[in-house]
Amino acid sequence: MHTTRSNRLLTGTAAAALAIVTLAAGPALAEGSGGHSVVRAPLVGSMPAPASPVIAGIKPGGAPWVNGPGEARVREDGRITVTISGLVIPPPRGTGVNPIAAVVATLVCGDMAASSTMPFALSAAGNGSTTEAIPVPDHCNDPAVLIQPAANRTVYIASAFGEDD
Repeated sequence: MHTTRSNRLLTGTAAAALAIVTLAAGPALAEGSGGHSVVRAPLVGSMPAPASPVIAGIKPGGAPWVNGPGEARVREDGRITVTISGLVIPPPRGTGVNPIAAVVATLVCGDMAASSTMPFALSAAGNGSTTEAIPVPDHCNDPAVLIQPAANRTVYIASAFGEDD
């Protein structure tokens, strides 16, 4: 009888431990499928050249841009999430208001623009976000995400730089 009670206690303890491990590991396991980031970095407003570099033939905007907290993340499976906060041209060059209605986020690998999101809205306060999927090359050296005006893909107004793969 004592052995049966011990077995029940051990079985119950093992089940509880398994439940705790499963609950703790669940989000990590879900993230593991395509969850490795090609780029995961804060966004930084661009400055006119030469303060900000030309990237994959794309020039920084002609005015200085500043922003609040923002981030770009591109996963290996193509999921991209971009959050932009307070991206504006400050005085004296600007009014402190964002003049661009829509932007795209472009993944750059090495010296090539690999793919871009669909255009998404950027408010007058410089706030916007998108979550979608884009094609990601198998190898992406020197990855970066450029925030570009949807109507002018020859310049970028903010960027985020990742690690080499």
